[in-house]
Amino acid sequence: MLNFKLTLQKRSLLLGVPSFIVTSVLTAIPTYAATFAFSEAEIELNNFSNFGTIELVNQANISGETNGGIFGAENKALNNSTVSPLQINSSAFSLAFGENRDYEGTAEAQARVLGNFDVDAGQLFSFDFIATLNLETEIDDPLSEKANAKSNISFYLFDTVNISQVNVQDYFKYQPLDYFTLNASLNTFGYDFLNYQRSQGVSFTNENKQTMFGASQETASAIIQGKLQRSFTNKTNVTLIALRQTKSQVKVPEHSMLVPLIFIVATITVGILPKKRD
Repeated sequence: MLNFKLTLQKRSLLLGVPSFIVTSVLTAIPTYAATFAFSEAEIELNNFSNFGTIELVNQANISGETNGGIFGAENKALNNSTVSPLQINSSAFSLAFGENRDYEGTAEAQARVLGNFDVDAGQLFSFDFIATLNLETEIDDPLSEKANAKSNISFYLFDTVNISQVNVQDYFKYQPLDYFTLNASLNTFGYDFLNYQRSQGVSFTNENKQTMFGASQETASAIIQGKLQRSFTNKTNVTLIALRQTKSQVKVPEHSMLVPLIFIVATITVGILPKKRD
């Protein structure tokens, strides 16, 4: 049986931050099954060659249902930036756990960084990045319990000289100049993966990944450090979109003898920073 109190304490000490959202549903029946899912992601962007407009948006959400079991969750999501020197850090973790039967719950966090830069003719546009993710899932009973964890980190650079869209999704109608993606997913006794992709203008200076798939306890971690670098013949305007998402989910199927469900939802939107320009 998992000890969730000890696990939560371990996570808080490891991250060195207090919980941002804490939600739980408790009942007074004996415990006989347990699930756990944890997802953490962080991206840092620094050493920009140009200054520009930066917008940061951060969201976190917890939802769950229980029919006599126990479900609990914890979220923390942060966006930070400095103007001089220009540096951006976006980090989050999502944790979900449960005991007994008849419950389902999800904790997730997502963030968007939107940067716009003017680049002179013949000038080099560049920045450094560090992307890190950690995932863990654990169950007691593989026949009835499910635990899933996902992390996604990515950034895309678009030529926006002739693009005036306000909606971020509109940018993805166009081919990016450069991109980087780092994705991982754990699904107890299901399909697991950890992979990354990059365009020609993105180079790696350090890459490390570790995985343990296919068991009642699974883990995945990765750290990739690198640089985006691109030159332009003509004066141009570019938009950088960086995304970060974590999701943790636990579930045990419904039991016919248990009573109607209790529904809880906690949602909060944080970290919306105004645009800044140097």
